[in-house]
Amino acid sequence: MWWLSLLALFLLLLPGIWGNFWFLGLALMAWIVVSMLNRLWYWRVTHTVRLDRNIPPQAFYGDLLDVEVTVHNGIRLPIPWLRLQDNIPGNLKATPRTEWLVSVRSQEKVRLNYKLECKHRGRYLIGPLDGRIGVLLDTGSDARGVWQSWNKVSRLVVYPQIVPLEKLLLPSRLPMGNMRTRQPLLPDPSRIAGVREYQSGDDPRQIDWRNTARQSQLMVKEFDRTRVLSMAIFLDLCPPDKTYVWQPLAETSIVVAASLAKRSYDLKQPVGLFSNGFDPGWEKVNYKEGTLPEWGRPEMPPHNGGPWLYEIMERLAGIEARPDSPGMEKLIGKWTSRLPWGSTIAVVTFEPYPALVTELSRLRKAGFSVMAIFTAAERHTSLGYDSIFALHVLGVRIYDISQPEQLSLSV
Repeated sequence: MWWLSLLALFLLLLPGIWGNFWFLGLALMAWIVVSMLNRLWYWRVTHTVRLDRNIPPQAFYGDLLDVEVTVHNGIRLPIPWLRLQDNIPGNLKATPRTEWLVSVRSQEKVRLNYKLECKHRGRYLIGPLDGRIGVLLDTGSDARGVWQSWNKVSRLVVYPQIVPLEKLLLPSRLPMGNMRTRQPLLPDPSRIAGVREYQSGDDPRQIDWRNTARQSQLMVKEFDRTRVLSMAIFLDLCPPDKTYVWQPLAETSIVVAASLAKRSYDLKQPVGLFSNGFDPGWEKVNYKEGTLPEWGRPEMPPHNGGPWLYEIMERLAGIEARPDSPGMEKLIGKWTSRLPWGSTIAVVTFEPYPALVTELSRLRKAGFSVMAIFTAAERHTSLGYDSIFALHVLGVRIYDISQPEQLSLSV
């Protein structure tokens, strides 16, 4: 230990104080005292300084976040210099650089700010904070400081890019929203079809008082009969082969799924997400080939509300394309068993293939409204074109998305 060495040196110098080298002995003893005080100063500062980071927990693609790092010196001893840096994941961009050299007075708070550009979807861990602390009378290794790490880690979720359906080359009027029906028990109070005379048993809350005063008899409102369509997004992230060329197309598929979910929410329509992609969550999971955990696969039946939409967006933020994922045709039967009859199913996949055509045909016969969105534009083989023709014959709506660079999508 360093203090044992200083104590031994002090004991060896004691005889020199009363000898002929008393001046040198006093100088060495002063140096020992200063070194010990320096060490105590350094120890006290490093164990009492507090660091914190203020950052929003969620952001959308393209957002520019204001991040604040706070250094709090809660004791009376100052910090002559502090070199600090914040660790930022590679998919995010910080401006300016997250490195600082500051001096903190006694009982002072220093606020350091930078901006974080969210240029890629995902779940990110910001931090930890690393740095060196120096004291006033630096000696030896203290002149460079001792490298330390403060375990201040913040979580950040960057949601996928959301674009208008028109930019995705999709028509703005997809089979989404409400659908008229002849079922007599489902009136929609937001759709007034007309007025009629009051009959015994009518709901008094439906009386149209303005027309009642005009015609001098009780009149009630009549409403259209509608049924809310549920939207289920089937997102296929199992590429046809294991080449990297499919990764940009997988990002396009995720953008399409997020945009469809947002449009469904705007129409106050229940929306759900089902995918064969893998969501590892916050903690990366070690798994063997072909043993993908079931809980890592998003299977979210349709629901309403803003919190549900944000939950879907968070799953889309962290989802990954896995070449060892099961094909969508093996999972569609399980997924549709949890959907109400007549739901709209939007299948977002790379390209058509015979097994998928068979499953979509079965869904059409089962009473679902099916549309297929393909993101591998201009990559169809002759087998793919045959599958597209078969889907046309079956009455499935088909939409072909171009390459991301052709759509000016940042994926």
